[in-house]
Amino acid sequence: MHFEKSIEIDASQQRVWDVLSDLEAWAQRIETVDTVELLTPAPITNGSRVRLKQPKLPEGTWDITVWDAPSYFEWTQKTGGTTSVAGHRVEALGEGRARLTLTLDMRGFLIPIMLLFYRKLTNRYMTLEAEGMKRAAESA
Repeated sequence: MHFEKSIEIDASQQRVWDVLSDLEAWAQRIETVDTVELLTPAPITNGSRVRLKQPKLPEGTWDITVWDAPSYFEWTQKTGGTTSVAGHRVEALGEGRARLTLTLDMRGFLIPIMLLFYRKLTNRYMTLEAEGMKRAAESA
């Protein structure tokens, strides 16, 4: 199952990346995140591990599989027969404007059952996450 949400932001690509890549500040910026804890020492790079706790969802450990500043990072979570891959892309649109695109791909034999319960929540969370990043990047 694939989910995707894009939002245009009145801030430079670098500013959006700076906000997005400050993972430990997500809990203050996004209402869909309770805590983010780096499990490996900074700086974040390929192979870094992060613990993420979100309301209404089980706590999970995510592995950074791509860290390509200032344009893209991806993390993966494998648990209970499912694999989730979340992408975070920042594209420059011109002077002082950028587009943030969030993606989530979920695979595994339990996904059809999980989606019965989590499809609406997942769409809502992705919208709230994009809007929270937009507010944070534009408020500088």
